[in-house]
Amino acid sequence: MNWIKALTLCTVILIAAPLRGDDALNQFNAAKAAFDGKNYDSARLGFDSFVAQFQTHAKINEATFYLAESLMYLRQYQQAEIYFNRLVETGITNEFDRAALFRLAEIPYIQGQYGIAKPRLEEFVTKLPHDANLQFVLYYLGDIAMRNGAADEAEFYFDQATYIFPEGERIVDSKLGLAWAKNKLGKINEANAIYQQLMSSPAHAEQATYQWGVALFERTAFQDAINTMTEFQRRYPASTYFADSQRIIARCWGRLNKFDEGLQTLAQLTNPTTDDQLMKVRFLYGLKRMDEAKIILDQTKIAAGTLYRDEVTLLESVFLFDQRNWQGTIRLLESVLVPQFDALNNRMIINYFSLPVATGTKKLSEEAIFRACSLLTLAYARNGDSAKATALLNEMQGQSALSGNQRLLTICTDTATQLAEMNTTPGRNGSGGSYANRNDQQWTPGNSTSPSRTPTLQTAGTDLERFWNAERLYRSRSYEAAAQQLEAILSGFYNEIAMPPQYTIFYNVNGTAGTMDETTFARACSLLALAKAQLGNFEQANAVLQTLGSRIRMNDPVQQDLLRETYEQVGIIAKGGGTTVIASGSTLSEAEQRRLLREAKSAFGQQRYEQADARLKELIAGNPPETVLAEALLIQSKTKYGLGWEQDGVALLERIADEFPSSPQYPDALWLLGIYYESGGDSFQSVEYFQILADRFPNFKYVDGALYFLAMDDLTNGNGRKASNLLNQVYRRHRDGLYWSHAAWALAYEAYKKKQYTESEAYIQAILRHPPDIAIVDRVLYLRGELALKKEDYQTAFLAFKEVDKLSPDSPLSQFATKNARLAAGKLVPVN
Repeated sequence: MNWIKALTLCTVILIAAPLRGDDALNQFNAAKAAFDGKNYDSARLGFDSFVAQFQTHAKINEATFYLAESLMYLRQYQQAEIYFNRLVETGITNEFDRAALFRLAEIPYIQGQYGIAKPRLEEFVTKLPHDANLQFVLYYLGDIAMRNGAADEAEFYFDQATYIFPEGERIVDSKLGLAWAKNKLGKINEANAIYQQLMSSPAHAEQATYQWGVALFERTAFQDAINTMTEFQRRYPASTYFADSQRIIARCWGRLNKFDEGLQTLAQLTNPTTDDQLMKVRFLYGLKRMDEAKIILDQTKIAAGTLYRDEVTLLESVFLFDQRNWQGTIRLLESVLVPQFDALNNRMIINYFSLPVATGTKKLSEEAIFRACSLLTLAYARNGDSAKATALLNEMQGQSALSGNQRLLTICTDTATQLAEMNTTPGRNGSGGSYANRNDQQWTPGNSTSPSRTPTLQTAGTDLERFWNAERLYRSRSYEAAAQQLEAILSGFYNEIAMPPQYTIFYNVNGTAGTMDETTFARACSLLALAKAQLGNFEQANAVLQTLGSRIRMNDPVQQDLLRETYEQVGIIAKGGGTTVIASGSTLSEAEQRRLLREAKSAFGQQRYEQADARLKELIAGNPPETVLAEALLIQSKTKYGLGWEQDGVALLERIADEFPSSPQYPDALWLLGIYYESGGDSFQSVEYFQILADRFPNFKYVDGALYFLAMDDLTNGNGRKASNLLNQVYRRHRDGLYWSHAAWALAYEAYKKKQYTESEAYIQAILRHPPDIAIVDRVLYLRGELALKKEDYQTAFLAFKEVDKLSPDSPLSQFATKNARLAAGKLVPVN
């Protein structure tokens, strides 16, 4: 009987097994139907039950994925992550794993956790460079970069998104992001083209027109932005962007100092936000309606809570400053900015830049931080602490120069101007020096002094008008008044404490109306040096010229000639006055010096190196002034190279680097020394010179080469992250430089080694559009073929490898290219 029971039991099991399979499939299908019908809660319950009961079922991965997807749509992101992680923990082997990896990168982005999202998105690009979801990943990375203000990084990702997925779902957003990035980077024509293209499309005109208005605001074209936003409001009165367009118009009125118009615009907002109320406070401050402003600020402070703590504190400090409560202003602003004064080195560090965002607070924008620093600088000066005022302004100048942000530079210029106007421009010893009543000839009622016919100090008017007045003062031989006028314009002072002593000039050349352009700035410095020389103060005259030498354009012959001629005139003044001569006391006349230099240049240009060397030896033996000597030494160093005397050439370059660091030839000497040691394999020496060049002369014509070689050294030493940053600087900022294609190639190859094939291919395409330097064309084409093989695009691979052999037959890659071309040809499907 036992065997009958056993047989019966087996029969039951055999009958039950298919029934259980049918039950699993029915349950899956029911849950999927609920999911397809967007009934995500029912789908979640169904898939959850399936996953719990049928762990070994063939559809377990699919069910797990849709369970996680249901949770996504229900916004239960934390639970969704658990199930997506289950799918990827054993590897990426199917479509559900790939989609799960995407979702794991997307979830923190959706939640605004951009610091977590970015590395996950970058990991996705690395692991799945050909996945369809890459279009979203590239957009997300661009958006994160945009939110972080990293315009060059945003440009790269948005450019890739539009290039690889021209019909993608986020194409419009990617194009708008690309336009934003180009607008931020100053690529105005390229940005305009994108905006115009989108505005011409009826489907995208509304959003594009609004973004165009924002772009105009960002460019400081405030009236154009107002006109654009006003037209936008007329065309799209029901737009979801309408209120935001109103806010942009209000901000434009504020930037134009038309605060009444700004208040009228804000009054039209039906549901003003805390930001709107704080903007209203700023406008009332601008109109000196301080009591009204204080009432609204107090009301807003209660409603805003801790979120706007820093911004409210900044506005409260403005109120205290207006009441001349300097110490109260300082106390409030220091509580926000957390400054740290290094009295020994006269430096001020603003810790707010690096402080993490406090929980429940909103951090100030970079521009707001600078405005706070400006107010603190003025408060320090008013409170008699000119050392801190000078140090803080110097820190602002350095930070704004690093950022290249024109608004920040303008804030620095305005602050320096206000310091000069309040008669607290730092003096020789770092203490407050007053320019008030310096002109003893100025007539006032009741004064027994007769009115003078000579020009007087001009405290009002534009920078240009005050500069012209300084010229009149100098021509009328009022040298002290001319120097005072120029120091007030330039915000300059002689720093005896520095080692060595130096002349510090805070003036920023920004090109706005009424300010000095670069040439006029150079003339102002030249005139200040001459005025100092006429007063017998040759140390300060020389210091002014050294400062000017570090700030003029290396490729501007007008500015270089002005610097050279000023040195010569200072030398003539020194001789005529019987004072210690700054000029070297040349035994050659000025005309003779110019003749020898001209002939040497001509001979060098014609490769008659011995003749050039003879002229230069005669010139140098004549003990010319430093400006002429430095130029002669540079030409002679190149002449020595032409003659094959490399060591002599290097010695001359090192003399320039050691003795003439303020000369226009200094960066050229650094560059040539770096190249020489790089070619000789002495990377330690080459890096030293390239680093100085990159740090001190970011606008030098070959700075892209310095950055490139520094990056190559970092790659050699295993510092890949730093190398990548340097290469990206060259790639994004020096497209017309000699080393652009080399940097792009290095980025392409590094991406290829990391199996980031899509990124590598993007660089290769950019290089080929450039086109590349002939020295790397074989490597570029060969890598293009390799990338095509990875994609099984044998036609492209075949053509790329054939081009290597055709264009670079002597290349070491030629034999490999020929072999790979045959391989690709064998994979091609014959066409009947």
